[in-house]
Amino acid sequence: MQVRSPKPLPPARRVALEALYRCLFSKQDIQAALDTALSHDAVDPRDAGLATELSYGYLRLKGRLNYVLSRFLKDPGKLPPKMHLAMGVAAYEILFLDKVPTYASVDWAVEFSKSKPGSRFSGLFNAVLRRVGELGDTAHDPDYYRKDASLPEFLTRWYSCPQWLSDLWWRAYGEEQATRYLEAQLKPPAVGINLYGHPYADEIFSELASAPEVIDIEGFSFALPPGMQIDGVPGPPLARQSFAARQALEALRPDTWGDPVWDACAGRGGKTRILREKGRKVFASDPHSGRLSALHRELPDVETFEANAATAVPPHKPATILLDLPCSGLGVLSRRPDTKWKRKTRDLDDLVKLQTEILDNAAQRVKRGGLIAVVTCTLNPDENEGLIRDFLEAQPGAVLETEWSTPSDSPLNEFFYGALLRIR
Repeated sequence: MQVRSPKPLPPARRVALEALYRCLFSKQDIQAALDTALSHDAVDPRDAGLATELSYGYLRLKGRLNYVLSRFLKDPGKLPPKMHLAMGVAAYEILFLDKVPTYASVDWAVEFSKSKPGSRFSGLFNAVLRRVGELGDTAHDPDYYRKDASLPEFLTRWYSCPQWLSDLWWRAYGEEQATRYLEAQLKPPAVGINLYGHPYADEIFSELASAPEVIDIEGFSFALPPGMQIDGVPGPPLARQSFAARQALEALRPDTWGDPVWDACAGRGGKTRILREKGRKVFASDPHSGRLSALHRELPDVETFEANAATAVPPHKPATILLDLPCSGLGVLSRRPDTKWKRKTRDLDDLVKLQTEILDNAAQRVKRGGLIAVVTCTLNPDENEGLIRDFLEAQPGAVLETEWSTPSDSPLNEFFYGALLRIR
């Protein structure tokens, strides 16, 4: 008897599974993993969009999906990782993508289950995924996830996060605020763009500013609803930038900073762009040459040099140093949902040590009477308020001038912390 080969995976599912496997098992960032998977061959834009939705949606709700599947699997741990991943992505489609028929999700997943030589998973996949499809609204009811669960267990299931994370937020911020953060990280972030430097900035600004969907505007930056597409824009692509990150920087009053400003953890130059927009004289550094190359392409007039901010000696004496500190990223899980599945509690302590080294070096390099502006994208007091408190205790000449955090009810679904220090 001739054995029929399984049908090839639909392109969007193939890309999503490849990206998710690279992300979760090879520790690639999800966007980099998606870019790699999409680069293998030409993929229709609609398939690329679906692959992106599947990848980010699955990562945001992975914990909830795993719980649902565990109700129908006797021993989930016996499924090979790729098989469990495929079942989870199919379950995500069934429960959260209304435009995809359940039978289509079951069909591709069952076909994929046949791809492992000698496996007999097709019957299991078919049975489990059909049971998932029968849940209906029950799968969206918090009470379904409370069955035989303590409060910490319920939080990890319903809010799809490691228990250490919900415990941290519950202790640090209290029930009401922690719940807001947990709800926000399940949603996609607002779309942020910055028009500064775009050749058609004035034309695009006028069109966007009149759009009823706009959430907020600051300078040349816009916050737009999650998933909003901006079609037909002339010239180069628009620069994407978190609007919540801009809010944090604006709260530190960059209009009042002295020049020159050293952007010492510049990355790809998102905050450098804002400082240039405000007329600041900026030079920038980062330990990653690839990020600096991207910054130079976007902002060729900005002087850059490759350096570690914890040890760097800048080529000019800065009146202000901007530190967009490396952090655990717990404030931007809506944008980087893979972070919550990769971070460990020991990472937080290591990051605080690095942040302290960077701050101490900045205090030595800034002009006397100058400013150090600190920004993080995390929700962890040890990396935010605690870091600044310890720095002030160790630096008698330092004064805290401003401290700010994104409000917990922000519609942007991203949370930043900022502090402005004067070094006397």
